[in-house]
Amino acid sequence: MAWRVNGQLLELCSCEMLCPCWLGPAKPDQGWCSGALIFHVQQGNSDGVDLSGSTVAFVADWPGDFWEGKGTARLYLDEAASPDQRRELEAIFSGKKGGPLEPVWGGVITKWLPSQSEKIAFEWADAPAGAIGTVGEVKTQNVKDQAGRQTKVTGAAAMAAFASQSMDLVRSDGSRWSDPEMRQWNAGGSGTLHVLDWSA
Repeated sequence: MAWRVNGQLLELCSCEMLCPCWLGPAKPDQGWCSGALIFHVQQGNSDGVDLSGSTVAFVADWPGDFWEGKGTARLYLDEAASPDQRRELEAIFSGKKGGPLEPVWGGVITKWLPSQSEKIAFEWADAPAGAIGTVGEVKTQNVKDQAGRQTKVTGAAAMAAFASQSMDLVRSDGSRWSDPEMRQWNAGGSGTLHVLDWSA
């Protein structure tokens, strides 16, 4: 059952900058919430299966606040992954193999839709951007001050749940999601980028 993944985690949602759920229970900008988490595993292993270079997308809809739960979610796995890799990635990022996501998803996700295999094309250098099949398009722009320093957030209440020490703010304008079985939405501009280093 042992596994470890490290790399990057990109979060974006339907709210304006900054998603209030990072600060604790709060009403979403539109009254409902739709969001995506893109996980890029730079190095990883699960029960002897090498997961390095893998990318997984998690997308969910909530009728209200993220922390109120009742969410509907789906995982999208890179079609380039082997069957063994897809099995392990699905178990890890659905929270079924323990780690930080197990208690989080257990508290906020009520319904899981079947995972889908999609072509995932993503660039992580500088500002992350890419596509998940035809259902997801992600664009980001780093948020920096006048001196060119990246804007970071530390100590936000929800960061501990994702084992995140700090997060870089990014704009997600132009990003969209259009899975026909879920709410179709455009990102409101909110986005954060985290270092991913999880194990169980």
